Amino acid sequence: MRPLIWLILFTVILQVFFSRGGTVYWQFGPLSLTSSGVINGSYVFCRFVLIIFMSTLLTLTTAPLEIADALESLMSPLKKIKVPVYEISLMLSIALRFVPTLMDETEKIMNAQRSRGVNFGEGSIMQQIKAVVPLLIPLFVSSFNRAEDLATAMEARGYRGGEGRTKYRVHFWRLKDTLACVAFVFLTTILLYLRNW
Repeated sequence: MRPLIWLILFTVILQVFFSRGGTVYWQFGPLSLTSSGVINGSYVFCRFVLIIFMSTLLTLTTAPLEIADALESLMSPLKKIKVPVYEISLMLSIALRFVPTLMDETEKIMNAQRSRGVNFGEGSIMQQIKAVVPLLIPLFVSSFNRAEDLATAMEARGYRGGEGRTKYRVHFWRLKDTLACVAFVFLTTILLYLRNW
């Protein structure tokens, strides 16, 4: 979460102090605080907050397999033009399922590196980058090993793609799906209108 906070702050500061137009409140060299910059910075901040909130809400209330199944159902019309919909949803479900595993693996590696005297998040930027390198290499090796084990298991079970496969749960379009789409289009229209207002 900390890298996201720094990214949000950096983007908002760029919008606030480098946007031109409107009333000038403060100026020093190339930096200027204007009403347009404050508005743009507020919009960017609200967008980031909404993205983080909605993604967090989705992951906390919906299982990864349900997200993958919903994506497959949503993209099912693309099967007519030979888009590998099932393979795309399978990749998404595997990626979502391995996120907690990778987080646990990262925590274990960080604890092992800390026991060897590595300090994460301390020192200059170059020192922090050097501290991350010993973390990335074993994480990549572990990820590749897990991917190879998964591929071997799928091959051993005779996996041959999505053709002819049945589902445990079948999703149908309902009224609440229509209402959610209408609300999404409505909110998007309002945001676009406010941006050009």
